[in-house]
Amino acid sequence: MKSNIANYLNGKFDPIVLIKTDEKPSDIKGPKAGRGGCVMSFIAQTIAKRKPFVFGRENATCGGIWSGFGWGDGFDSEEAKEFQATFLSCGADSAKDREEYLKKLESRPKNVRDMFTEGERIYTDFETAYEHISSRPIYDTEDYVVFKPIEDLEDGEIPDSVVFTVNAFELMLLLQLDGSHRTESNFVCVPQSSACQLIGCFTFEQAESDDPHMLLGPVDLAARGHMKHFIPNDYVTLAMPWKLFLKLEEISENSLFEAHLFRQFK
Repeated sequence: MKSNIANYLNGKFDPIVLIKTDEKPSDIKGPKAGRGGCVMSFIAQTIAKRKPFVFGRENATCGGIWSGFGWGDGFDSEEAKEFQATFLSCGADSAKDREEYLKKLESRPKNVRDMFTEGERIYTDFETAYEHISSRPIYDTEDYVVFKPIEDLEDGEIPDSVVFTVNAFELMLLLQLDGSHRTESNFVCVPQSSACQLIGCFTFEQAESDDPHMLLGPVDLAARGHMKHFIPNDYVTLAMPWKLFLKLEEISENSLFEAHLFRQFK
């Protein structure tokens, strides 16, 4: 599929799509079972190098990916949930039982142990982190998630999310395009979440709305750390459900992209 919007933007990166499926594509590679790691390092390669990847429950080793890709909440116990809330806040300083928390880190590599001891500090305290974790949109559906360049989308394939990667000027253009069909002030969602959740479950949630909106990110430094070798730090992702993308594709042909004001920037 060719995107009108991508053609107008003519940016460094064209959009990619996320497709949920129950059948694992035989011609697309993914992480080995048990070696999932952060999916954003792979997704960054889809964005920058146009390589497709597939992810399944069997190689989901990060707690965030489970909820992000619609595989339940990812917690097998209340203890596991509290552990993640501790890590996402101030680590050992947020732990209900500091000694017990640190004990769980003893067998981990030093760099991982140090990171968990300090915490990611995405949330100001344990209670805030726990509440955010508890309010994530949770789905438990297909077993696989495929990322591929939009130009590789085949006839009959219907993505769940479309992800643009844009600089500040391109972001402004997309915001104006999205606001051009609305009678009320536009807004963009910026979930306090991991990058995979933003382009996954939070975008799935927008797809259920009669008035879906775009989602801006990633706000988590961990994801950007895994993406920085492929995506410059001054770029952001802008995700949207498929139906919103189709709407914007339709109106893009009679929009700011056809105005003389835009042409002077080309």
